[in-house]
Amino acid sequence: MIEEDYRYVSCGGDPFTFIKSAIKAMKLQLDPGQEGKIIVMSDKFPYSKEIFESLSRQNSMDLRDMKVEGEELSLYFLRMQD
Repeated sequence: MIEEDYRYVSCGGDPFTFIKSAIKAMKLQLDPGQEGKIIVMSDKFPYSKEIFESLSRQNSMDLRDMKVEGEELSLYFLRMQD
């Protein structure tokens, strides 16, 4: 499993564009069938599960789980077969 930690990233731009790019970068790192995890702070990325599912589908991935632990949000992905 590849893990990307963006908990303390400071993005000066739009957070939505940042997370969209982070999910796309995750896809490029994963082989089909491989899992990945992105960790962010939930207050910086206050999007619904449906938004994260949509972004993952756009990148041929499946959002397997979404866990909130305190202020941290963990997103678990599975890259699907192309």
